Amino acid sequence: MKKRKKIKTIAIFCGSKLGASAIYEKEVSTMANLLSNNGFNIIYGGGRIGLMGVLYKIYTKLNTKIVGIIPSFLNKPEIRQKNLKTLQVVSSLHQRKVLMIKKADIFIILPGGFGTLDELFEILTLNQLSLYNKPVIIFNISNYWKNLKLLIKTMQKEGFLCKQDIDDIIWINNNKNLIRILNTFS
Repeated sequence: MKKRKKIKTIAIFCGSKLGASAIYEKEVSTMANLLSNNGFNIIYGGGRIGLMGVLYKIYTKLNTKIVGIIPSFLNKPEIRQKNLKTLQVVSSLHQRKVLMIKKADIFIILPGGFGTLDELFEILTLNQLSLYNKPVIIFNISNYWKNLKLLIKTMQKEGFLCKQDIDDIIWINNNKNLIRILNTFS
């Protein structure tokens, strides 16, 4: 694997919805405040709705650097972040994902849907193939990702993943552990 560099920019993959429980918004709000207060820059999907919107609102309020990358078909006033100076419009979801992966030093995966899983598995695959060596942190808010963790362990048990593939995934359950982990990479 390639050598890891110091963290400058965190890509956050998360839902364009808030989820069924208020705990997601609460934990993401706390996380955004902690990341901002610790000087981490963020790139994210460019939306002002759902968990993406929670990140955007807090980072904007705290005047911390946040860059949104949004595909042109989602570049609508009701969806996109308000600050167009820090919004990059690309032609497709694929191009957004490629750009976010290229620009980020580390990834935080929050609760989300199909898009979040797509983004997660893309970076895990790139790391597995040694094309990148970028840390991936799965934030298991309220045990949201427990079945994914079980699936990944089953994939390894059944011989479809190596132990190293899953050992490189960092699982956290709270913001205190997140900041502690991030500080080990800084």
